[in-house]
Amino acid sequence: MPFKKVQSEKLAQSVVRQIELLILQGILRPGERLPSERELSERMGVSRPSLREAVVNPHANGLLITKPGAGIYVA
Repeated sequence: MPFKKVQSEKLAQSVVRQIELLILQGILRPGERLPSERELSERMGVSRPSLREAVVNPHANGLLITKPGAGIYVA
């Protein structure tokens, strides 16, 4: 998956915007599991807490589903 480093603004917003763009481009499809939190944070160049903040962001709730113990999925 072609994740890019996130520019410094509000990191969580940048993460959500990048995931949203990948969904709109069809690179990420509904039901697809994202890489692990550790791998995703490394690929995007953000901390794991910033990634978690993005995932629980109300804007991301329509895009992503978090399944405890199973991972993060595209809604």
